[in-house]
Amino acid sequence: MTSANAIIVSMFSFVSFRFDKILPSFPFRKAFVCESIVKKHTNLYKPSYERKDILIQKFALSIFFENFYERFLILKKEKPEFLLHFINFSLLLHNIFYQKNFQMIVRTRFAPSPTGYIHIGGLRTMLYCYLWAHKNHGKYIVRVEDTDQTRFVEGAIESMLDLHDVLGLTPDESVRHGGDFGPYRQSERLPIYQERLHKLCDEGSAYYCFCTPERLADLKKEQEELKMPPRYDGHCRHIPLEEAKERIANGEKYTIRLKVPKAETIVFNDLIRGRIEFKTSEVDDQVLLKSDGFPTYHGAIVIDDHMMGITHVMRGEEWISSIPKQVLTARALGIELPFYAHLPNVLGSDGKKLSKRTGDVSVDQYMAKGYLPEALLNFLSLLGWHPKQDEEIMSMDEMIQKFEITDIHKAGAVLDPIKLDWMNGEYIKKLPLEDLYARLEKFLQKYETEFFESTFSKFPREFNEKILSELKTRLKRFDEFRELTTFFYSEPKIAKDLLVNPKMKITTEAEAIENLKFIFPILETIDYSDLEAMKNAILPKIAEAEKKNGQVLWPLRVALSGEQFSPGAFEIAYILGKDETLARVKKYL
Repeated sequence: MTSANAIIVSMFSFVSFRFDKILPSFPFRKAFVCESIVKKHTNLYKPSYERKDILIQKFALSIFFENFYERFLILKKEKPEFLLHFINFSLLLHNIFYQKNFQMIVRTRFAPSPTGYIHIGGLRTMLYCYLWAHKNHGKYIVRVEDTDQTRFVEGAIESMLDLHDVLGLTPDESVRHGGDFGPYRQSERLPIYQERLHKLCDEGSAYYCFCTPERLADLKKEQEELKMPPRYDGHCRHIPLEEAKERIANGEKYTIRLKVPKAETIVFNDLIRGRIEFKTSEVDDQVLLKSDGFPTYHGAIVIDDHMMGITHVMRGEEWISSIPKQVLTARALGIELPFYAHLPNVLGSDGKKLSKRTGDVSVDQYMAKGYLPEALLNFLSLLGWHPKQDEEIMSMDEMIQKFEITDIHKAGAVLDPIKLDWMNGEYIKKLPLEDLYARLEKFLQKYETEFFESTFSKFPREFNEKILSELKTRLKRFDEFRELTTFFYSEPKIAKDLLVNPKMKITTEAEAIENLKFIFPILETIDYSDLEAMKNAILPKIAEAEKKNGQVLWPLRVALSGEQFSPGAFEIAYILGKDETLARVKKYL
C-alpha cells in the first residue's frame, strides 16, 4: 500500500462500525457511483437544488465511490485492520452528502421467464414492484429472462406485456417500451455476460469446468447412494488457467463455475425477513455460464440488476435459498446487490402454496371469469400487505400512496375466492352503467363469443342495458351474466312445480294459478315504461283483493323466469315488456 493510501486509511480510523451488518447487504449501494450509475448519473440522482458547491461535491464523491471496490479489495488484502473504518467513513460521506443533497430514484424490476402464463403470485409481485416504484416517483422495469431456451414459449413475451397494459401496469422500460438500460431481453445481452464471466476466470474468482454431463450424473448418483447432499466435487477447480484456455482452444466443451469460499458465513439483510445467515460450506461451486454460451439465472441477474441500476428486488420466498449464490457472485464481480424483499407465498384454501391442484393459478383464468382489473389488483395487494389505516377498497392511487415494503407480512396469505368475488362485486356496483356495459360487451366478445354472437348482440342495447342495470347489484363476476340472464333472452320452460311456496302462503298449484288469473287482466292494462308506475298500479289492486303480495307476485315471478331465484316480478316484467310478459303468464292459465 502506498504511503498516501496509508494516510487516507489512518484518517478513516476515527470511526467504528460493525462490518458484518454492513457489507453483506450493501445498504450503501445507492450512494456508490459504480459503472452503470456513473454512465447514467443524472438519470439516477437529481440535485434537490442547483448549487455550484453541491455539484462539485457530487462529482468529487463520484470519483471516490467509483473506485470504492478497488480500494476495498486493496485494503482487504494489505491492511484488513483498517477495513471497517474505510467502510464506515464511506457511509459517513454518503450520509453527509448524498442523503442530504440528492434524491435516489427507485428502480424496481419484474423479470419473468417466457415459459407460459403469468401466475397469480407473479401478478402480485408485478403489482408490488409497480407500487413501490411509483410511490417513490421511480421507474418500473420489465426484463425478460430467457436464458433457458429449452423452455421458451412462443408468444409468451407479447402476452405478458399485453397483460401489463390490460391491468394498467404499463412499465417505464421494457422490450416493448425501450429505455436507456437495454437490451431488456437477456438473450440479447450474451456478450455482456460472457465478457464479465470470462474475466472472473482470469481473476481467479471462477474457473473453467470440463466435466461431462455423464460424469456429473455419475457423481450425483454416487452421492445419493452415500446419502450425501448432491454437490459438485471441485474436480476442475485447480486446473491451471493456461491449461484450461488451451483445452478451450482445442474445442473442448466447458462451463464457468464460481469458486465459492468454503468457510465463511454469509449475512444478508432482507427488507421483510431481516437478518438471514448462510454458510458457504453449504453452497455449491455454481455454474455461471453454461456450455451453450448462455448464463445461468444467478450469473445473469446479478449483472443485469447492477447494470440497469435496480435498487429494489421483490420476489417470492422460494428464492431465499439463492441469496448466498447471488451475494458471492456479486462479490466476485465487484458489484453490489440491490435491496431484496422476499414476499410470502400465496396459499390455497388448504394452506399450501397455490398450485393447479388447489385452484386457479393463471391470471388469464381470472380474467376469463370476468374479474375487473382494478378489483383483482386491489385484492392481490392485500395478500401479504395491509395499509395501516385498515382499508380494503382502494384505488390505484391510494395503493401507491399507502404501500410500504416494511408493512409486508412474513406469513403466507390465503387466497379467498369468496372475498375476491365480494370485492369484484363492489367494484361492479360503483361503475357507471355505460362503462359497465362497455366492459361487459368486451368480455362477452372475448370469452363468451358464442353467447355474444347468437344472443346478446341480437337484442337492442336498451334491452341489454335494462338487464345489466337490474343485475348490477347482484353480479359478482362477468361470467355469471349468461347464467343469470337466460330467461330474459329465451322463453323458459314451464315450472309449475315451483309455484307452490308455503312461505308465500301458497299451498297448492291451483291456488297459485288462481292468483295468476287474478293479476292477468291488470297486466293487460298497465304501462310498462315506468317501473315505479307499474308497482303503483298493481300493489293497491292486490291489497283491495285482500291478498298478500307474495301470494300474487311469487307465481308471477315463476311464470316469467321459470327460476326459483331471480330478480323480482316487477323488474322482470319491466325488462320483458308487455307482450312478452302476457305471453309467458298466459301459458300457465
